[in-house]
Amino acid sequence: MAINPDIRDQAYQFFIAEAPELLQTIETGLLTLRHDRSIPKVHELMRAAHSLKGGAASVELEAIATLAHRLENIFKALYSETVEIDTDLENQLLQAYDCLSLPLKSQVATGHFEAEQALANAAPIFDQIEGRLGDALAQTDSYIPSSAELGVNLAASIFEVDVAEGLERLAAVVADPQDYEVAGELRAQVEVFAGFAEFLNLPGFGAIAHAAQQALDTYPERALEITQLALADFELSKQAVLAGDSIQGGNPSAALLALADSEPATLPVMPMIEAVAETEWAIAQSESTIPWLETIFEANPDT
Repeated sequence: MAINPDIRDQAYQFFIAEAPELLQTIETGLLTLRHDRSIPKVHELMRAAHSLKGGAASVELEAIATLAHRLENIFKALYSETVEIDTDLENQLLQAYDCLSLPLKSQVATGHFEAEQALANAAPIFDQIEGRLGDALAQTDSYIPSSAELGVNLAASIFEVDVAEGLERLAAVVADPQDYEVAGELRAQVEVFAGFAEFLNLPGFGAIAHAAQQALDTYPERALEITQLALADFELSKQAVLAGDSIQGGNPSAALLALADSEPATLPVMPMIEAVAETEWAIAQSESTIPWLETIFEANPDT
């Protein structure tokens, strides 16, 4: 689907405004990594790279997204205790960071960078690091840190930040529906929320997402009304979780259920590994403020 030019321009301005802070987070983290090899620190690095990847992809800066994605995967490998972070690896990681930061800073400052040259310059450096990381890099997708390892209440962090951001987005849609494709906005958000519900095992929260999707499928012409009802239900769910509900996560209201089919619709659910990637924003937020760039558009799971 083509990006609306007005939305793309807004997203681009947001991206170039926030990219320098994300780059600074990575640089500072790398310079202290040998002395602070904690899982939250690795998450902070990975989350910053992940946000740059998603933001760049959203505004069609594909070379930047590719470089950020490779750096994100490298950071994931640092979870493994088999990886020794010595001076050589630290220097290599800083070189890899430069491969991302230099073209991105050029884009921010001038509106342009040489994409092919940036990828060519980065290739041997990333290849060298990836070769050194070996099995640790190959096993990145099989490792999901626990809440205890992260040092946070994961559900509360997700609802305080990610869910709240999503609800703010839906509130903006309800306030000015003429400026949005209402049904598309709600569908994108309920897919993300369904992923959170599955990951956190909150069936009530997931049921709201499913009911909203079913209602849209049944009454697409009533998208604004359905969004208003879903927003109210999601808000009550957020309040319940933040008050300590770790089992249910709310329930869809009778009004929303009345608009939903009796037969369950097939709802796309963000895969767990993608949901985990999204939740890392909440983890990074517990240590520093990093914007959730992917809320502008639905992130491409294959990016």
